[in-house]
Amino acid sequence: MSGIEGKYQLKPQGRGSLWWSIVGVAAVLLLLPTLINLVIPDKGNDYKQLEIDLLGVDWSVPITTEESAAVLCEETSDEITQKFWSCNGDTTVVTLMVEGVKDPSNTLRRMIDATLFTDVDENLEAVSSEDGRAHALYVPAQQSGEWWTLPIVALSVQGTGDYEGMTAIAIVNGNSLDYYSTHIWSSMATERGLPYQQEFPLTLEEDPWAGTPDGDLPFELPQDFLDQYPELFTPGSAFPNPEGENL
Repeated sequence: MSGIEGKYQLKPQGRGSLWWSIVGVAAVLLLLPTLINLVIPDKGNDYKQLEIDLLGVDWSVPITTEESAAVLCEETSDEITQKFWSCNGDTTVVTLMVEGVKDPSNTLRRMIDATLFTDVDENLEAVSSEDGRAHALYVPAQQSGEWWTLPIVALSVQGTGDYEGMTAIAIVNGNSLDYYSTHIWSSMATERGLPYQQEFPLTLEEDPWAGTPDGDLPFELPQDFLDQYPELFTPGSAFPNPEGENL
C-alpha cells in the first residue's frame, strides 16, 4: 500500500442531511409564531354588537339603543364560558350565561368575584324588575389597599321556554358605567317583550371619587408627582409605597 493510500480515510456519512435537518427545525421554530397567528384569530379591533350568548346555546341577548341600533364594543377575549368586551376605551363588560340560579343576588356577587376578582360585600342585594325575571346589583367604588376600584353594575335576565333555568349576565365596570348599564337593562326588557324605555332600578353615584384624595380617579397621579418622587425616573428606580399615603 502506498503512502497516499495509507492516509486516505472515508468521509463520515450523514453530516449533510443532519445539517439540513437542523436548519429545517430552526426554520419551523422561527415561523411558529406566524403560523399560530394564522390559525388563531386576532381579537384586536374586533368591533361587533355587544351581546350576551354562550357557545352551543341558541339563545342570545343583543344589546341595542332605543332606535334598535347595535351597541358596538371591541371583543377582547372569547372564552368558552364568558366574553370580555372593551367599550368606549374606558369600560369593561363581561358577558356570560349560567344555569340553575336560585339566588340572583348571590349569583351576581359570585360572578363579579370570579370575573373581575373583586370581593363584594355579602350584604349587598340585587334589586328585581317588576316581573321578577331581571335583577341588577350595584357595587360602589371602594378602596382596596392603596387603590380604589371602579364601580360595578351586574345585570341578569332569566330565560323562558326552552331556556328555562338559564340566566344571561352582564357585568359592567368602568367610567361609562351609566351608558352601558342602562342600555343592557333596556335590552333585557325587550328580550322579555317589554318596551325599551325602562326606569333604571339602580341609583349610581354621580361622582364616585368624591371621597378619594383630591377627588381624583385612582389611576391619576397628583400634579406634583414628578416633583415629589424624582428618583422614580432614574435607572433602577422602584415604585414607592409611602406609608399612609394614597397616590
